[in-house]
Amino acid sequence: MSEADEALAALPIDPTFPPSAYQRVSTLLRAGVIGFFILATIGMVSGLVRNPSATVGSLVSSNPSAEYGSVGTYLDHLFGLGGNAIILLGIFLMIAVTVGRVVYAAIDFYRGRERILAALSVTVVLLLVVGLFLVGPSIR
Repeated sequence: MSEADEALAALPIDPTFPPSAYQRVSTLLRAGVIGFFILATIGMVSGLVRNPSATVGSLVSSNPSAEYGSVGTYLDHLFGLGGNAIILLGIFLMIAVTVGRVVYAAIDFYRGRERILAALSVTVVLLLVVGLFLVGPSIR
């Protein structure tokens, strides 16, 4: 065991951060990151198979949401295994993970009687949702 590992092991566990909250957030983060990498890989492979002249660089440098003008168009491409649609699903997953972390924080703050921090967390979730679903779609 290195000196850095021993120093970290000697630190006390923060009693204000409940182990259950840590477990929920860490599980959510792991699932989100693994899910994103799986979806991004499937999307890139699908894009390369469907368009053999494409390169990984061209797939990564393109805006995966630019070709979708409606939810219906997106779903058609997703169920047709369109590479950009699958990559975009991975991006949506990462956004959902972020929103989920803030929701978990709000719940834990509320349980810990930190009403102001819980209210701030709920405000962050509302701002994220408004930005994603109301402001974001109007920006082209």
